[in-house]
Amino acid sequence: MLLASIHLHEYIPGQRLPSERELGAQLGVNRTAVREAVRWLEHEQYIEVRRGKYGGAFVRQPVPELTLQRLRENLDELRQLLEYRAAVEPVLAAVGAERSTPEAVARLRELHAQECDPELPRAQFRAIDVNLHEIVVGLAHNQMSLTALTEIRVRLAPALDLLGPSADRRQESREGHAHLIGAVAVRDASAAAVAMDRHIEATERAIRAALASRGVKLPLTRPTPAVREGWLEARGHPAGAGG
Repeated sequence: MLLASIHLHEYIPGQRLPSERELGAQLGVNRTAVREAVRWLEHEQYIEVRRGKYGGAFVRQPVPELTLQRLRENLDELRQLLEYRAAVEPVLAAVGAERSTPEAVARLRELHAQECDPELPRAQFRAIDVNLHEIVVGLAHNQMSLTALTEIRVRLAPALDLLGPSADRRQESREGHAHLIGAVAVRDASAAAVAMDRHIEATERAIRAALASRGVKLPLTRPTPAVREGWLEARGHPAGAGG
């Protein structure tokens, strides 16, 4: 659970984790279980434990070499995850758009304004990204959908960790969010599905390029554009809709 919170950027690099007592209360476990979890996270280099007056357990920046090693060892799992995401998230976005509310749209626009700050640290940008997707899917009021999204984001985090800072990639992500929010705002399910499909395809391209630059080839995960467009149209989401 602690690792999932780190992957979801509920705790960002440099941030101190709550005390053992607080974590135990949050997770519903005893302090012994918390200590064991902290030791494992430290061993796997997700956190750093500092001693002294200002000590504690602090989230570490991802270690690129270790992240790449983990991805190499689980390439087929990453392939399956990306296929799963491409099949699931556009549908979840469509349902969320159909059930959107003015309050949710206002919050989405607020988050989008925050992510457009050029000085925003990458870790906070990632946290906003997670929150934005959660709001869109949460509009469906379907706990199973939220659980599916959480699983996707937790498992996707290592691949996203591999992406270095990039102004172009950040702008591409912001534009994808803008199209998605625009569709949700007018309850256009078709446009929301297409916007989400294009948004996650851009993320997949970036992950694939990051792996390729390190000599790792990820197997094809997506159908051809013609097949994918036919899939969307068959579900009542015209491929030409949206932005």
